[in-house]
Amino acid sequence: MQIIVDSVIEGSFHGFDGGRVYKFINGEIWEQAEYKYLYHYAYRPNAQVIAERGAYYLQIEGLKDHVLVKKVR
Repeated sequence: MQIIVDSVIEGSFHGFDGGRVYKFINGEIWEQAEYKYLYHYAYRPNAQVIAERGAYYLQIEGLKDHVLVKKVR
């Protein structure tokens, strides 16, 4: 496991949903790459993108679940 991004989500976070886009305050943009639905509201939550076995996962502080993502920019 390697941390690729350790930053803050820009604005409001509304959980996971198919195709959702996540913008970080450092300018990076990641898109959800699997269908998973989980509603959780947070304003500017701390978040990490973690590389594990060739895939990237978004982990939000306070959530036990994570979601597969791909880098957009």
